Amino acid sequence: MEWGSRRIRSAGRTSGSVEITLPVEMQALEGIQCRLVLRDGARPEIVLQPDVSLAETVFAELWEKLRLAFQEIGDISDFSLADFDVGLLPPRYWRDKPPLSYQDALAIHRSRQEKAGPGRPREGSGGTHVVTFLAVDAGYRLGLEGRFALAFGVVVGYLVSGMSAGHGADFERDVALTLFQGAGKAAGAPIGSLFQTDRWEEAQDGFKQVYDRFREWQENPAAYEAAREKWWEALTVETGSSVSSVEDYVRRTKK
Repeated sequence: MEWGSRRIRSAGRTSGSVEITLPVEMQALEGIQCRLVLRDGARPEIVLQPDVSLAETVFAELWEKLRLAFQEIGDISDFSLADFDVGLLPPRYWRDKPPLSYQDALAIHRSRQEKAGPGRPREGSGGTHVVTFLAVDAGYRLGLEGRFALAFGVVVGYLVSGMSAGHGADFERDVALTLFQGAGKAAGAPIGSLFQTDRWEEAQDGFKQVYDRFREWQENPAAYEAAREKWWEALTVETGSSVSSVEDYVRRTKK
């Protein structure tokens, strides 16, 4: 990835050292230990090699939380980084393996250190992304395939954080939230902090119901498509009614 050029400048006349301004995309590495390597020769290169072991620890810890949460479904076994496409920054697109980014994991690590409010970390969108794509791979291991594994991951990320990682799945999210509420879970983010073990345990029954529904859809795609179409029709009617009510109110108030 090309980030243009930067000029090396003095860090101070008496300091004996120099500094360089890195692009804004590198902010995720703030505070991370980096190894400095000089590759000498006709075209010398100075290479920064960040220590991303903290990020890999975050991936493994959250995988264990999912493993705990999915106990009623089955065992997703040990975490393997080889199951994912891993990079420094979140990718815009992906095809084969679910993506994980060190930037997201390091953001989670920092938020864990910097408490916000009454002891609750700010995991933010990074937490949503990481949990979503970990859950996609977990879905594969539990027997889900293709779009059902992807939608399952999106739903899990949403139920954990209260935020969506995108990728559509509006219908699936709505159904999953209803199932969670039926299992005694409150609306919004049922887990709270990503690292509250007891909350993951409490969510086991809810996740089991969500997974069972996805397996039903996968085994009967015609029923899935029919339910999805019915949901969209109801949403369209509801949205249309709301718009019509507003327009009618505006017309009446103008008379």
